[in-house]
Amino acid sequence: MSRGKGRITFSALFAVPLLFFSCASTPKPDGTSKIPSDDSVVTVTIPSSRKESRAYFSSISSRVMELVEIGSPKTLRQAASLLHKSVQEEYETNERVLLAVCAEIMHIVWPSEQVTWDVPQSDTVNPYMGAIDSARRGIYDSSTGNSDFLTILLPSLVLLSGVDRSDYYDVSEQSLSQALSMRPDSVLANYLLGKLKSARKDYDAAFSYFEQCRKYAAEVFEVKFALAETLFLRGDMSRSLALSEELLSSYPQNVQLLEICAESSFALGKMEKSESYVVRVLSLEPENLRYVLFRARILMEKGDFIRAASLLDAYARNDVSSKNYLVLRARLQRDWNKNNTAASETIASAMNLYPGDSEVLLLAAQIASSANTSINGMDALEIAQKVLEQDPSSLSAAKICISELIRKGEWQKAYTMSLGIMGRSSDSEIISNHIDICLALSKFTEATECADRMYKNAPQSEAAQQAYIKVLVATGQRSLAKQMIASLMDGSGARMKSFLYYQRSFFGATEDEILGDLRSSLTANPRNRDALFRLYKIYYAKKDWRRAQYYLKQVVALDPLNTEVLRLNSELNSLLGK
Repeated sequence: MSRGKGRITFSALFAVPLLFFSCASTPKPDGTSKIPSDDSVVTVTIPSSRKESRAYFSSISSRVMELVEIGSPKTLRQAASLLHKSVQEEYETNERVLLAVCAEIMHIVWPSEQVTWDVPQSDTVNPYMGAIDSARRGIYDSSTGNSDFLTILLPSLVLLSGVDRSDYYDVSEQSLSQALSMRPDSVLANYLLGKLKSARKDYDAAFSYFEQCRKYAAEVFEVKFALAETLFLRGDMSRSLALSEELLSSYPQNVQLLEICAESSFALGKMEKSESYVVRVLSLEPENLRYVLFRARILMEKGDFIRAASLLDAYARNDVSSKNYLVLRARLQRDWNKNNTAASETIASAMNLYPGDSEVLLLAAQIASSANTSINGMDALEIAQKVLEQDPSSLSAAKICISELIRKGEWQKAYTMSLGIMGRSSDSEIISNHIDICLALSKFTEATECADRMYKNAPQSEAAQQAYIKVLVATGQRSLAKQMIASLMDGSGARMKSFLYYQRSFFGATEDEILGDLRSSLTANPRNRDALFRLYKIYYAKKDWRRAQYYLKQVVALDPLNTEVLRLNSELNSLLGK
């Protein structure tokens, strides 16, 4: 990401957090904000070899130099006021230089603040202005000599240049720490160290340095914004949103604040609020294509697929190869159009353009799994495994792997993987899958314990109810199972009714009762794979090959990559002389 006064851009649109900060003019603050306090301040002290001399500024009072070294907008103005002379010709050369340094610090570090003093002209070549000039050009000037506080600190102004370089970070951190050891109350040194730590993605340390700034310059916009931004980057969305909204009340057209508000709201699941901020961003920056995509994603999360599709079409007139566009388009095709073929083709293109991208691979695995298809020659299990190679902690990829292993009947592998993630999540799908695996492996005690815990925690959850009933049926608790099925049947939706009829079929006293429940299951949900497969097995056992294949072919249509099902269908073809 770019830093300083430039745009901060987060590359992953779909990974929470999702952030696009734009370049915007910074308004002048008029008041202070209540900012959450944290007394833990990170300060690295490096022994200073500096001789206590200010040879160049020796004729200037120590009070003025103290104010300059603190470096807040307030103290810079105070220093300038103490140096002020009514006639330009009365300024000494070093006074001219110092006033110019103060003005440049204000311009570079505190752009929301105004330089309220006249800066007398000076043509004197000196290390102070030299360091500032280098910093503006993205160069860390190591030739200043480190003779005093300013020559030690000023080269680090390069952190705010917007030039994306990191080769000077180590020396900059050492120099800024040295400066801070010389003046712990320096707002300027703390602020620059905060920026450096943020650039290094050490957001906890960055926040501590910005909090130190707040103690001496709570009214400064850049300090408050840095706190809000760092809270966001730390994942503290609630505090970031609260502080950003507080700032926004004074600066309603600040795009950077609007972006933090939009994206922290999104991360908190506040879609309406997030969209309102996105609309405000787009009203100020109509050509902000990233925020066109962001709004499309928000609309998709809200289920407003028509407007989302319209925005994607508008974006496509400018770019059809963006990763974020392709991801959103594939999701739209899958979730709205219900066109898994088109979604597979779109995400395949993304895989070709962005090979190895974990976000693209994860969506490809999800689409391949839901469509029971392969993408770019790989099935869902193979794609999900590639995600786990990059991010072993990905629960989403692990869930896909487990589901696919279950589908393939590789129960022991599924158990091992499932056991590894059970303690990391309370996700009902993960627990339900683990119960199914335990039942398949006859681990009835473990399955019962999981189902009991799941049902006690959420007795109204259909997932918990289904898991509990599965265990009751599998362990032969007929009376309790039938009682629970009966109590749930009337108020259930179609899919739940299909499940209940299927489970009740195991308690049928006659073949007619069993077949009746299985057909009722399919009436409620014609795509119930379990019911279809059990009907196949019943007719296969009766050697009614044609009826057996009638039901098995429907299973094949639902699960076309299942090698075992394909083998069974081939066997029936042989029996039928095909």
